[in-house]
Amino acid sequence: MSSTDPVETHECTLHLRDGRTLGYTIYGMPTGKTLLYFGGSRLEAEFLARPAQQAGIRLIGIDRPGMGRSQFQEGRRLLDWPADVVEVADHLQIDRFAVVGLSGGGPYALACAYSIPDRLTACGIVSGVGPIRVRFYQRLPWLLIPIMWVMSRFFQNEEQARSSLTHFTRSWPEPDRKSLLAPEIRDLWTASMVEAFRQGARGLTYDTLLGEGRSWGFKLEDVAFPTMYLWHGELDQDVPIVMGRAVARRLPHCQATYYPGEGHISLIVNYREEIVTTLMAEARTVH
Repeated sequence: MSSTDPVETHECTLHLRDGRTLGYTIYGMPTGKTLLYFGGSRLEAEFLARPAQQAGIRLIGIDRPGMGRSQFQEGRRLLDWPADVVEVADHLQIDRFAVVGLSGGGPYALACAYSIPDRLTACGIVSGVGPIRVRFYQRLPWLLIPIMWVMSRFFQNEEQARSSLTHFTRSWPEPDRKSLLAPEIRDLWTASMVEAFRQGARGLTYDTLLGEGRSWGFKLEDVAFPTMYLWHGELDQDVPIVMGRAVARRLPHCQATYYPGEGHISLIVNYREEIVTTLMAEARTVH
């Protein structure tokens, strides 16, 4: 398969048992070994679409509640997410699968490793946030709500988002800024940001609070799933490397790789083939 072949995509919506709708996108193969991606929106999974397609992997990006095409879920907890993931997998008749979370999607991948280890083949964390226990975050709801509302004003459509991205990334480390110079990466990140705010700021605000401002409902030390991988750039300013190292130390089974010359976004851009290959190495084919 040529590296220039277009990646086939299928936009899907699932009606869950509790009445909510959940949006997801399938990239590449319609069957076979499966990798589920958790990021800012389902569209962000396109970071891994090309290597997944070349490896014959079915890649699925899923919108979390209140973001993209997934309906907001009142009072949800981080540990409610694995149940949604299982519903998607069961609907598609997928027995076992790998999961990967980028940035704020990291806690959701870890929640799956904790709650549904029997369904997973591997779990990956890329530039992922970890549990935060700082007094500042006890007041985070009052600070985050207006911040996210303002942010949503800058990402209402893709044209506006491109201009906003230029402004907001001026202080990013050089590897991240260099990655965003590639039109396909810039367009992908722009589209994902707009999609994350599709329903306004409420969903992303609540999602951020669950991942960074409240108890996760489990301890990293209790994640017994054995096939855990973590990748983190040492130049990451969005999620500092100290957080990545702390998460890796607390996980009982974690193969961590740190990259001195990579930032927050540049890591997944420059090492996407390695990430896909590593996560899918132990997966068996499931149709």
